[in-house]
Amino acid sequence: MLVFALPGAEDPNLDKLLLRLAEEAEAFGRSAGKVIGQEELELVAKEPPPRFVQRGVAIEPKFRTRRLVSEYGYTMFQNDQNLHELRQVLSVDGKTVKAPGKLRETLAMGMKGEADRAKRNMLKEFEKYGLKDLANVDFAQAILMFTRRAQENFEFAFLRAEFVGPDRVAVISYEQKEAGGAAMTVFEGKQVVRHRFQGMVYLREQDGLPVRMTLTAMRKEKAYSLEHHASIDYVMSSHGFLLPAAVTYSESVNGVLTIESRATYSDFKIFGASSELKFTVEDPPAEPAAETKKKKQ
Repeated sequence: MLVFALPGAEDPNLDKLLLRLAEEAEAFGRSAGKVIGQEELELVAKEPPPRFVQRGVAIEPKFRTRRLVSEYGYTMFQNDQNLHELRQVLSVDGKTVKAPGKLRETLAMGMKGEADRAKRNMLKEFEKYGLKDLANVDFAQAILMFTRRAQENFEFAFLRAEFVGPDRVAVISYEQKEAGGAAMTVFEGKQVVRHRFQGMVYLREQDGLPVRMTLTAMRKEKAYSLEHHASIDYVMSSHGFLLPAAVTYSESVNGVLTIESRATYSDFKIFGASSELKFTVEDPPAEPAAETKKKKQ
């Protein structure tokens, strides 16, 4: 990785870059609820230790790997106007469990009560496959933290310029000022914990387009420490707004990795808000009008 150390503590274009970031965050917020794509997720999680352990015998940690393919989209609930990830699992470890289509039908129902129940059932089903630790953590829409108004919750600083793939990017650090509305909510067992967080945003120097962001949240209590880390890659979609391309997430307890997941996203399509789904696929050529046919006859 090539890194360019630039002189000065601040980048003169920082304000312009943050404005561009806000524009893309707001475009995502307006449009993400209209898309459905496919998520391929691999989760590696540490299994809990056995209940009974022979004294003096060291227990080697065991990890379980699960691979899921899901229909993937975003939604709101009647009593919660935040955007949340929603999945309909199609296959688990290569075995088909459901045919596609249910998520599209549910999202097309909008904000009705029966839609809310269907959405929450999907979250419970996702947990059933051993993914409880991921079911209540939404990372792909983390860009929403950086709308114009939300940026007031953070301190920003220009760090350096480097390359992400073929793109030269400006790397900007951010740190939450205080644990307010933008705090990361994590369900630790039955306990709901709100973490302050920090990370970096990678903006393409050519046009300010966000291509990556990282997020780190930590909690320490005496000899106990818990750390969450996520990295989200974004690409400009054919629909004119950013969508996630990949998300990686890890959780460590006392420096030992307990969960790691890797997800990739593809095949995003737009659907209408009505019950009739309207995907943005190219229509076949139109048939000649009836009057035109008669004239030719």
